[in-house]
Amino acid sequence: MSDQPKITYLNTSATGLLPEEFTKEANELYRNLAVNSSTYAERWREEFEPRLRSKVAEFLNAPVAQIALLPNFSWGMNGIVQTLKGTERVLLYKNDYPSLVEPFKINGFTITWVADDGFAIDMEAVKQKITNREIDVLAISHVQWMSGYKLNLMEIGTLCKQHGVLFIVDATQSMGAMPIDLSALDVDVFIASNYKWMNAGFGTGIMYVAESLLEKYTPAIGGHNSYVQVGDEWKYMPSARSFEPGHVNMYGFTVLYSAIEHKLAIGLGNIEAHNRKLAEQLINGIKDTSATLVGPDSYENRCSIVFLKDENGLWEKLQSAGIVASQRGGNIRFGIHYYNTEDDVKSLLDCLM
Repeated sequence: MSDQPKITYLNTSATGLLPEEFTKEANELYRNLAVNSSTYAERWREEFEPRLRSKVAEFLNAPVAQIALLPNFSWGMNGIVQTLKGTERVLLYKNDYPSLVEPFKINGFTITWVADDGFAIDMEAVKQKITNREIDVLAISHVQWMSGYKLNLMEIGTLCKQHGVLFIVDATQSMGAMPIDLSALDVDVFIASNYKWMNAGFGTGIMYVAESLLEKYTPAIGGHNSYVQVGDEWKYMPSARSFEPGHVNMYGFTVLYSAIEHKLAIGLGNIEAHNRKLAEQLINGIKDTSATLVGPDSYENRCSIVFLKDENGLWEKLQSAGIVASQRGGNIRFGIHYYNTEDDVKSLLDCLM
C-alpha cells in the first residue's frame, strides 16, 4: 500500500488539469502525421483550422477576423509592444505578471505605476489617470496572479474608450473560468495563455485585436498567416493574424478545440457559479480556523482564486495532507475550478483547523 495521501488539486491558477478526453482527437492527429504527414497537415490547416478559429470567436463572442492563434501570452504581448510607437505613456500595476510589464520596461516606455492595499488595486487612481488623460495605454490583468483581485472590465473599458486610452488585457487567469463577451466590452487587445483555466495544456494562446487598433497601428511582426496568395505572388496583408509566428501548434490547438466544446456544453455561467459557490464556502470556512485570509472576507472583486498567509507551518501541513496549491510572495494560493467539489474545500478547511 502507498503511504502517499490522496491528492486534492486546488492549483488551477498555476496549471489546469488536462482531462484525457481533451487529447483524444489530438492524439489521433499525431498518429496520422506518423503515416502521411503532409496530407494530414494540409487537411488540418484547410479543414480544422477554420473551424478552430470560428470556435474561439464563438467562445469570446468576437469576430473571427480579429482572432490570432499564438504560442502563449508572452508572444502576443511582445508583438503588441513592438507594434506601438514607443512614445505612448503607459499605466501598469506594480505587482502584475512579469510577462505583461517587462516588454514595456525593456523597450523604454514612460511608465506610471499604480499600487494596491495588499489585495485591491487603487482603481480610483487608475480612473483619475484615464480621465485626466495622463496616459495613452492601460495594460493590466483581468485577474491578478498574486492576489486574485478581479478587475471590472466593463467599467474600465468604457472609461478608456471615452478618453482615448488603449486598453490591453491579460486574461490568462480568467478565460475559461467565467463568461467573457468581447462584443460587450471596450477592449482593444485581449490575450490569454490556455494552460490554466482553459485546461488545454501548454504551448497555445489566443489574442483578440480590435479593428480600431489595426487601423491606427500596422503590426510590426509577421509570419506565415500574414500573407495571402494573389495570383502567383504572396502578398503581406496586415491583420490580427500578423501576430501569429507561423504554422500554429496543431496538437495544442486541437486540444483547445475540445476544451472549448466541453466548456460551452457545461456553460461558462454555470462554471462561474460553481466556482463562486466553492470559493465562498472556503472564504466563510476560514473564519472558523486559525488561517489568515488575504483580502476582504467577501466575494466582491474576487474570483475563485483565494490566498492565505503562509504562516504557522501551513505549507508543510498542506503537503502532508496531499493538498496541491502554490506558494506566492509569502502567501499560499488556491485556485478552485469546475472539477473541484465541496469535499475538496472541506479537506482544505480540515487541514486549516
